Amino acid sequence: MPPAARGAAAALDRRPGQPVRVGKGGSMSGQAYVGTAKRTFQQAVLHLLETDYGLLGSRRVLELLVADLQGLVDQFYPPPERISSGWLVFTGTQASGGKAYPGQSASDHELVTLAWPVLLPEDIQALADMPPGSAGKAARQAWFQKRLVRIVEYGAQHAQGPVLLTLADLSAMLGLSTVQVSQLLAQARRDTGQPLLTKGYYFDQGRRPSHKAEIIALYEAGLDEADIMRQGGHAPSSVGTYIRDYERVKLMLAEGTPVERIAPLLEMQPSLVRDYVALIGEHHPELIPDQVSPDQT
Repeated sequence: MPPAARGAAAALDRRPGQPVRVGKGGSMSGQAYVGTAKRTFQQAVLHLLETDYGLLGSRRVLELLVADLQGLVDQFYPPPERISSGWLVFTGTQASGGKAYPGQSASDHELVTLAWPVLLPEDIQALADMPPGSAGKAARQAWFQKRLVRIVEYGAQHAQGPVLLTLADLSAMLGLSTVQVSQLLAQARRDTGQPLLTKGYYFDQGRRPSHKAEIIALYEAGLDEADIMRQGGHAPSSVGTYIRDYERVKLMLAEGTPVERIAPLLEMQPSLVRDYVALIGEHHPELIPDQVSPDQT
């Protein structure tokens, strides 16, 4: 009987549960596993680039591109078992480069994906201990503000950062409107003395906000001109001028006036109009035309 037939007969005669003995003839070369080892994400992308996209250049360049793609996958889809309850995986923007310009896209900045401390156990406990009535309303306001400050500061202090979020990002994280987030941030800036940078705040003003930004933040928080002058130590003429110009530009945007037409209509410098547009985007993102930049708030 040929060896192959004897092997088949032996296999048929083997009783259930009897171990399979692999002799010399049964061992396999490591070469047999090469194909299995190559069925990877990297190889699949490499094949896609070479076949479907016709990228037939340097193999080394393609391998580097694949490695970068793998890095992006690792960044945007971190393993969920590493994330504690209450942390949210979300992509922010790295604080780098100079002042943004109208029309600049989010893709023009470096993105960083982190797990953010959105709802921690102590937040749940504080919610459970919340008093009723008017005291509870004030406590809830403080509860939201504490979480907001923690999220913003976490990004600012992160090793890959500072990593910034927009008002819209924070709104989605906390379940608040962008106006509520803006008001809470303005109050927190007054309480802490810290800039608490959002993306729009940073790319418009840099790390240190201008007098204009501080005045408008206080104004949007509901303070009148006299209170703003007392609290910020600003000159009365500056406070009045900044607020009036801010409202004039805001009215133009609300009426649908293109940004590039506002400067000549109001007889203002284009750079000044851009500053006000950025501040309006910080506090009233719904007024900013798509082509100007919801990305920058």
